[in-house]
Amino acid sequence: MGTTGHLVAFDEKTYRAVMIRYWLGRRSRLHLLAAFAAFWLAGCGNPPYPRGTVDSLFPTGQHPVFSTKQVLDRTLNIARVDNAPITLNKGPVLLFVHGSPGDWKAWSYYLRAPELAVFATRLAVDRPGFGGSRADGVMPNLREQAALLTELIPPGKKAIVVGHSLGGPLVAWMAIDAPDRVCGAVSIAGSLSSLYEAPRWYNQLADWALVSWAIPAEMIQSNHEMMPLEGELAKLEPFLVKLQVPLIVMQGGKDSLVDPRTADEVEKHMSKTWVTVQRLPLENHFVLWEKPQLVVDAIRSLPCA
Repeated sequence: MGTTGHLVAFDEKTYRAVMIRYWLGRRSRLHLLAAFAAFWLAGCGNPPYPRGTVDSLFPTGQHPVFSTKQVLDRTLNIARVDNAPITLNKGPVLLFVHGSPGDWKAWSYYLRAPELAVFATRLAVDRPGFGGSRADGVMPNLREQAALLTELIPPGKKAIVVGHSLGGPLVAWMAIDAPDRVCGAVSIAGSLSSLYEAPRWYNQLADWALVSWAIPAEMIQSNHEMMPLEGELAKLEPFLVKLQVPLIVMQGGKDSLVDPRTADEVEKHMSKTWVTVQRLPLENHFVLWEKPQLVVDAIRSLPCA
């Protein structure tokens, strides 16, 4: 994986085969059903994801500083890297928003990437229901969650917001509703079209009480976001035309979790004045970890960067 740091790579077929044998050994039909749901939910839960301790993720250079912030009725965990006193830098901050499930570690490479040191402050948040922000549960209402995340932008500053997967529609809402605080956005493999985000069979299965008890809590939290996602995106789509902040949409042609045709729908709904679609024919859903330079280049290309 090269520049992405400490990643755990999974051979998906081998992983599922081993786990199926394990569950068959249990000889429990409910456990087997739960296992199948977990395997498919793990499509976004067991990616080549940055894992490990802070020391292993940041072997050299500056470590992030962690803090919690009370926003409305939520407590959010934030990882922050400052390269210069924020009062001395007039440029935007970077705010990274992970997918579902996930946590701030999804952005560990970007928090330490020297190419992004031109930004005085880089922030990566644990979204509601995940990581250090799990206590209060998830916020399925994407617009409300986006408003919550916007409050993390330091007073008097503007931000470039970068989201992956379910983070994509969140940064879109942030850009639409807060153009005075967001000066640019990047959506990476973002779920931006209701046409392709209906709950899948494994979401339906995981939502069944007789099965859900045997699925890891993080996956259940994620499923609570996935089940209403189609309807939440239908609420977003009429507002996409109102976007007046530069947005880059990066979509892999081999993405099996977000349909590549999402890019076509984005172009139908949004003005080319403000949106740039980058189709990446050879990339999958995990391009942010496998080809981070593409994301860095997209961030640096925004007018306010």
